[in-house]
Amino acid sequence: MLLVKRYQDIFKENQEIIDALLSNSNLSKIHLGFVPDDFKKKKHRILIVGRETRGWDLKYLEKYDQNSVYQLMDLSKSWVIRNLERSDSVNKKGKCFFNFFRKVSQENPNASILWANIFCVSYKKSNPSKIDTKSVFANIKKISESLLKAQIEILQPNIIIFASGLDTQAILARRDYFKNDLKPSGKSVVPGLDKKYLEQFHLLENYGEDILCYRTVHPSSRTKEFL
Repeated sequence: MLLVKRYQDIFKENQEIIDALLSNSNLSKIHLGFVPDDFKKKKHRILIVGRETRGWDLKYLEKYDQNSVYQLMDLSKSWVIRNLERSDSVNKKGKCFFNFFRKVSQENPNASILWANIFCVSYKKSNPSKIDTKSVFANIKKISESLLKAQIEILQPNIIIFASGLDTQAILARRDYFKNDLKPSGKSVVPGLDKKYLEQFHLLENYGEDILCYRTVHPSSRTKEFL
């Protein structure tokens, strides 16, 4: 599988960095997006990009190596399957992202739904930008950028939904990852709705077509103005 090989290469090329991330007890394990079983059967591919994954502990994982790539992808897959099948988590704290994920999946039966994050690890189960060491945050972004770009390049989504919210660091990271590859549409997605809540743009890609992208608030947001 191409994505597995790319992940393994990223780990191998950045072994010193990821070992340092693993040794930091305040950081979660690395999140790796998986390839759904229906990927080749579906006509469309929608990539949902969150901010970071909380509680990604995997206490049994003691090192990052070639085999751990399979473990991390399997965890991601089982987590999504388990949450997509549950209906008792609606409106429960911490489940809003997967409720959003489930809704996108239900309303797009002809699409394979993919999952990625702007940041590949969390810090104390929250935004890694809160870490007090700038060099560590820079390394987190370096690995995160490589992993996200690998998913986009290999899985070639038709649509990307950046559901990382209004967080400044997440927005800056996205812009930094793709630099000159982002092309604003200049269009209002919903008349009368401020684009900070729903923004449309395109990502320039080298495999033929631009990718239609949306940036929206994180599903857990409770902004009264938006609601």
